[in-house]
Amino acid sequence: MKQKIFQIICIILFFVIFWCFYGDEYWQYQERAENTKLYQQEIDESITKFSLEKIHSTWEIAALHTTPDTSFLDELVFHVEQAQEKIYVEVYIFTEKRLRDAIIEAQKRWVDVKILLENNPYQAPYLNDSHYNDFKDAGIDVRWSDPLNYSLNHAKLLIIDERTYVSTWNFSYSLFTKNRDFMVEISQWDLQRALQQLFIQDFTHEKYGVYHERLVLSPEYSRFKLSQLVSQAQSSLDIYFPYIQDDAFEELIFDAISRGVEIRFIVDKVFFDENPEKIQAYKARWIDILYLDGKKLHAKAILSDKKYLYIGSINFSTYSFDENREIGILISDDMILQDFSQIFTQDFIWNE
Repeated sequence: MKQKIFQIICIILFFVIFWCFYGDEYWQYQERAENTKLYQQEIDESITKFSLEKIHSTWEIAALHTTPDTSFLDELVFHVEQAQEKIYVEVYIFTEKRLRDAIIEAQKRWVDVKILLENNPYQAPYLNDSHYNDFKDAGIDVRWSDPLNYSLNHAKLLIIDERTYVSTWNFSYSLFTKNRDFMVEISQWDLQRALQQLFIQDFTHEKYGVYHERLVLSPEYSRFKLSQLVSQAQSSLDIYFPYIQDDAFEELIFDAISRGVEIRFIVDKVFFDENPEKIQAYKARWIDILYLDGKKLHAKAILSDKKYLYIGSINFSTYSFDENREIGILISDDMILQDFSQIFTQDFIWNE
C-alpha cells in the first residue's frame, strides 16, 4: 500500500515539475502543430481550386529588373536610404557591402529593420557570418533561419516600405556585375500583404506559411504550380535554369514535347560543360538548348505560351521543390511578359 502511494506521489510530482518548467513550451508546441495542420488543410483545399486562368491580370507587377546592371544596385541603395518605416530582408546569401551599410544607416533612423539569413549555405557555411555580425553589432534584429523547418532557406525577398521585391538572386556584388538574374517589383497590395505575412512567419520560425494564387512557395506547393505551368503549355516553353535535378519535372517537359510544344533552354555554362550526355539527350528530343556565355546564369524562370511567367528562387531540383524555403511568383502582366520574352530571345540569339 505504501509503495503504491509513493508511486502515485512520484507521478504527481513528475507532472507538477514538468508543468512548471515545460508547460508553456508544451502548449506552444501543440498550438504550432495545430496551426500547421490547419494550414496544410487550407493548402490542400486551395490547390484543388487553382488554375492558371485565375492569375490573368495586367496590373499586378510594377517592374521587371534584370542583371548584370550596376545601376540597379544604385537604385536599391537609394530606396534603402529613403526608407521611413520598414526594411525586411529574407535571403540565402548576403555579402553586398553597399546594401549592408545603407541598411545599418536606416536602423540609425529608427526604421524597423528585420533580416533573416541562411546559416549554412551549401558548401559555404560561414559566408553570411560577417554581415550577420555587422548587423548584430548595429543593433539590428537579424536571425538565422530555423534548420528544423527547412533544409535550406533559399528564398530571396526584400521589402522596403511599400516596395516588395521577389527575385532569383542573392545580395552579392557579383549579382550586379556578372549574373543574369531577375527581380520583380510587386505593386499588387494583397500579394504584398501575403509576402509580408510570410516573412514574419519565417522570421519568427513558424513552419506554416501563406497561400496566394500568384505565389509559388516551397516546400508547400511549388511543385504543383510549376508542374501545372509546364503540363498545360500548348505552344512554347522558354526556360532559364542553372541546373535541373528532378526526374519528375524533366518528364513533364518531355511530355510537353510529345504534344508539339517548342522548348528552348538557356542554362549555365558549368551545367552545360559538365553534363554532355544530358545535353545530348535534350537535343535528341528536339529541345533547343544553349549556355549563357559571358555571364553567370543564375536565373530560374519559365515562360509558358508567352502567357504565364514564373520567376523565383526555386531551382528545378527535388530539394528545391520539396525541402527548402523558396519563394517565386506567377505573372501575367503583358508588359512584363514582353520584356522577359525580349530578354530571353536576345540571350538565345546572342549565344547561338
